[in-house]
Amino acid sequence: MMVTDKIGTAAARSMLFAAAVAIMPVLWSCGGRTDIEGALFVCDEYTVYPDSFVSASLTLAVRGDTVVKMSGDDVSIEIGAGHDAGGLLMEGSDGLISTLFNSVPPMEAGVYDRFTPYEIYIADGLTDVETASATVDSRIAGGEVVEIASGQYRWPVAMSDAGWGMAAATVSLMTDDAGSARLRATALKRLIDCDLKYVFDRDAGLFAGVPSGMDMCQLPEWSNAADAAVMMTLEGNVARVAGMRYVNDVLPGSYSEDFIDDVAGNIRKRLWIPNLGMLSQTLYQRPYAVAVTAADNLAQGLAVATGCAGDAMSRRIVSNTPMNENGVQLTYPDQGLSHDGRREALTASMWAIASARAGNSEAWALSYGNLVALSVSDGYAARLLQGVTLRTVFGIEPCVDGLRVRPFVHEALGDYRKISGLRYRNSELTVTVRGRGDVVSTFLIDGEVTAEAKVPADIKGKHDIEVVLSGSGNASGGVNTAQSGAMPQAPEVKTEGARTFTVSSQESGQFIVYLNGAVTELIERNHYELYNAAPVTSVSFETDVSNEYTGYASKNYMYIPEKDSVSILCSRVAPTGGRVLAKKELSSKYVESTRYKNARISFEYGSPTGGSYYIRLRYLDGLGVVNKNRQYALRILNVNGDMAGIMVLPQRGPEKWSVAEDWASMHGRTEPIAVELDRGRNVISIDYFAPEGIAGFDHDSNTVIPVALELIRKS
Repeated sequence: MMVTDKIGTAAARSMLFAAAVAIMPVLWSCGGRTDIEGALFVCDEYTVYPDSFVSASLTLAVRGDTVVKMSGDDVSIEIGAGHDAGGLLMEGSDGLISTLFNSVPPMEAGVYDRFTPYEIYIADGLTDVETASATVDSRIAGGEVVEIASGQYRWPVAMSDAGWGMAAATVSLMTDDAGSARLRATALKRLIDCDLKYVFDRDAGLFAGVPSGMDMCQLPEWSNAADAAVMMTLEGNVARVAGMRYVNDVLPGSYSEDFIDDVAGNIRKRLWIPNLGMLSQTLYQRPYAVAVTAADNLAQGLAVATGCAGDAMSRRIVSNTPMNENGVQLTYPDQGLSHDGRREALTASMWAIASARAGNSEAWALSYGNLVALSVSDGYAARLLQGVTLRTVFGIEPCVDGLRVRPFVHEALGDYRKISGLRYRNSELTVTVRGRGDVVSTFLIDGEVTAEAKVPADIKGKHDIEVVLSGSGNASGGVNTAQSGAMPQAPEVKTEGARTFTVSSQESGQFIVYLNGAVTELIERNHYELYNAAPVTSVSFETDVSNEYTGYASKNYMYIPEKDSVSILCSRVAPTGGRVLAKKELSSKYVESTRYKNARISFEYGSPTGGSYYIRLRYLDGLGVVNKNRQYALRILNVNGDMAGIMVLPQRGPEKWSVAEDWASMHGRTEPIAVELDRGRNVISIDYFAPEGIAGFDHDSNTVIPVALELIRKS
């Protein structure tokens, strides 16, 4: 609690102001200078000192237990009155940080959304493990992870459940409750196993689907559920790598370590943008995936913090990703997320943790200073600041065999800090860090020197941990101060024949041309013609703004020579008629596939040569499925008895139908799935899909009106 003594008279305010100025002789001279002595972070709007915060509208100075706060003519003194017994308490040379750390109210249990796993990973799993554990366990029902649907779509298009594993791992590593850890790991394994079966893209070696929330504000305008379902995002794949490693820690042998390493390797290989030195937000499009030249910095920070990016790549990511006086941006280029205050605080937090792991003191100071500035007026940011301080300044890192302590102390900070009341498994720790840098010269437990800077997992009772630092071990790496522009919209593309396209954009007259997923040329015209395209070719276009910023490419267009395409009408192999098409003359021409009727539609195809093909389904509509908005239906493609992939069929609806047109032309197409066919007879089926482990699946509305199976020979 804090006791506040308001100073009411003008004379008293003047006296206090004079006293405050005597304490802080340079606090009012921010002015954008970067050389203010003793400052941790300086920008035009504010300056952060280890014991003070100064802006044009607010000054907050800390001296011992006394806090002086000045906002305009309003001046107050606050005197620290201690903390509740058993709570975390920080003290040391850096008064402002200690004050912010000690002023955080407790978290609320059981409240959950798409950001909660990050909050628990960064802070709550360390600072309030009991409440965080209860929140994590509220996600489990009947041995399964309860799905959280916060966006427009649900599984297998959008999913936030894999990120829950980061939170589950944190609370399990901080407590000595093997039974709860097994329950969490078992539930997470069921989730990942389901994703491995249905949404793992074997060609790319990555998991498909977008994180919950991304479908609302970070997808190209042309995308629908089918497009989102085939995207492979950095966030989703890093979360699953971390999740599989946690499952293996608790349930050894659940996943091959080589497989986990392969997924991590594919993240580094397929999502890496060499010319930018950053990881792409997502791979998208079929049949050839394209990497968007935009970075999601919350996900990049997670990739570094969890070790998924590797040490050398982590250093490059942190030093190459543009930062400015407000810290790291949410995305680069800007995707319009700056209004999201929680995401801003989370990104600053994760980037500070990543910067410490990469040994980059400049990037850490920018991120940490930005988080301190947010924490001055925002309790949510201050709660994250607690976790970031523990994970970086104190170097607390829970692992399966103990608690690593690897502090990262910036040179602007003081040389002494102590945290007391830290709960770790069956112990209560007081951790003291002396010195600056990141090289541990001495590590003591209860005054006894130990060879490794780690608290053993079986420690019990109250103990004093002391760490002495002896400077920095590596060169920092610096930061990239390039400014970011807005990410352009995908261009509008109109087809004027099988090979001719008109491309337009309100933001630029330059376009990058992708053929089969590879950059082919940069054009400065609105007309493009595909020459000499004898084989199947995919074409898409990307807006380029002044050779600096690009965004998502257009929707992919496939040029298919007539000789390489075969269509098999569904009405040839399955009975027609049904309930959706009320007019008998229409329903008699079309097939309806439901849980009860045409649940499996089988086709036979004799391939003259065998080899590589694409298969997709032409359909009139997909009526509803795993959500009440009836937005898409699901089917499984099987080839010669083996599952080839999942088909997502977005709802087209009556607005796509017209009695004035030929119904056979009013169709949509699923995304193409790459398959290998045998020479001669092949059996291909489209099967009703009822996935295991997905709560709330709406069987009765999972209806499809298929038209034809299309087979495209890949030349």
